[in-house]
Amino acid sequence: MRILVTNDDGIESVGLHVLARAMREFGDVVIAAPDQEYSGASAAIGALHIMRPEVHRRNVDGIDEAWAISGAPALCVFLSRFGLFGEPFDLVVSGINPG
Repeated sequence: MRILVTNDDGIESVGLHVLARAMREFGDVVIAAPDQEYSGASAAIGALHIMRPEVHRRNVDGIDEAWAISGAPALCVFLSRFGLFGEPFDLVVSGINPG
């Protein structure tokens, strides 16, 4: 099973890393998360007709594939759904929020 893990707190969030490592038990995990915090704007996609989001590979301990995207979480999932990171995902998991 291919599992996409995302969040609205950004690629550096400890909760994201913990969740992604926990999901390895259930399948192949890929992280695609915003390159910065987007709390409160997780459903935003942005003006796709004028923006060109940047996508950068990141190292996350214990995860083979992690990506930081210059856009909101919904955009991360949108791009993932349309094949930016390979085959379609069977499951999308979001979290873990601090606090």
